[in-house]
Amino acid sequence: MRGHPPAGLRAVKAPTLRARSPRPGKRGATALGVDRQRQIFVAASKLFVEKGFDGASMSDIAEAVQITKPGLYHFVDSKEDLLFTIVSFGMDRLDIDVIEPARQEPDPLKRLALIVRNHAMNVGRITTDIGSPLSIVVDETSGLGAENRRAVDARKRAYFELLRCTLDRLETDGKLREGVDATAAAFSIIGAVMWIARWRKADGRLSIEEVADQLTRIVLRGLLRPEVESA
Repeated sequence: MRGHPPAGLRAVKAPTLRARSPRPGKRGATALGVDRQRQIFVAASKLFVEKGFDGASMSDIAEAVQITKPGLYHFVDSKEDLLFTIVSFGMDRLDIDVIEPARQEPDPLKRLALIVRNHAMNVGRITTDIGSPLSIVVDETSGLGAENRRAVDARKRAYFELLRCTLDRLETDGKLREGVDATAAAFSIIGAVMWIARWRKADGRLSIEEVADQLTRIVLRGLLRPEVESA
């Protein structure tokens, strides 16, 4: 019944850490400030991808969004704080776009298709000349301190377990191809989806909807028994 996911899907949810809101009572609390914060996220992500976390300075980020360095610190406390906020923002979007809808789908076959397609759409949301930097940065958290990295890893693990649980259920139901390992398949699916952020360009031949549909078909045809995939 919708709204009551199977046992096991609810148990893997990790504590959610929300991206910090702009500081109340300051410019960041206005609609203009929220828009500026988003510009900072995108610009910082792009610089982290291009130069590496250590190579990108706060001065570089301030220059990219055309504000002063003190103005940048109006929105963030430090470069690690900025990285953690960006990663948390990305994970929050993953929760909204992928994880929560998947938990509401009781059928494991439909859930798998939903996860792959929605995650592909999520990754392709923001594209620049270097792909989707927000998604790339979410996948690379080496610049975080130990505590922040553990928090992010717990959220990623919850998503991985949701996907693996779905594949385990399909295996139990006799719908996976013989010899498919659910753990290896889950890692492979996530890797294939995340790679979209690196190769897809905004002016590419395929729309993100077409990419998402094609990847979903590739995954289902690769993992499911022929009689299931064609049903």
